[in-house]
Amino acid sequence: MTISNMTLVKIGAIGGVATVTMGLLFKNKLNNNVKATDFYKNALKLVRSHPGAVNLLGEPIKDLRIDVGNEKDNFTKGDFAQYKVPLKGSKQRGTLYFWAERDVNEKWLVNRVELELKNIPDKRLLIKAMSDSRS
Repeated sequence: MTISNMTLVKIGAIGGVATVTMGLLFKNKLNNNVKATDFYKNALKLVRSHPGAVNLLGEPIKDLRIDVGNEKDNFTKGDFAQYKVPLKGSKQRGTLYFWAERDVNEKWLVNRVELELKNIPDKRLLIKAMSDSRS
């Protein structure tokens, strides 16, 4: 039984499209999983309630797609999480950096939050730094 080259090309094209689609769906699912975590929601809440951040970015502050493939900046390992989240406000764009840890009660605590603005990339606004009392 012989298969024509055209049939093989069609099979290859369909396989390629299916592979790319599955990859995109997987990345989207990972992105949504991160955005559903308590630490992610708490970090965004801190930024959206910080007067300086709101003034600099402008309201509403929207979080954009996380680069989940960038394991250097975006990861959760055991009881530690670190993420770099692009933000967009009505005045300008920025990047939210945050670090979180899980405590002995299995509750996630966001212990540091920084905001970097697109037009001032060499400086960051410190929104939260963990105090010694771990509050």
